[in-house]
Amino acid sequence: MGFFIFLFVLLALLNIFFPRFGWYMRYGWMVKGDVEPSEAYLLMTRVSSIVALIVLFFIWSSF
Repeated sequence: MGFFIFLFVLLALLNIFFPRFGWYMRYGWMVKGDVEPSEAYLLMTRVSSIVALIVLFFIWSSF
């Protein structure tokens, strides 16, 4: 269980600090040319990762 929590936190931190990397891993390889993610996508990725970390903290602290 600890490994999965560590992996979850690592991926969330990666999305907070480097959201473009996540976009390239998920969508960037499918398109040709010089395509970039939108600012809205980058913002929502960061916000949702922060919310996910907060939820994880509250769930983990209740055990």
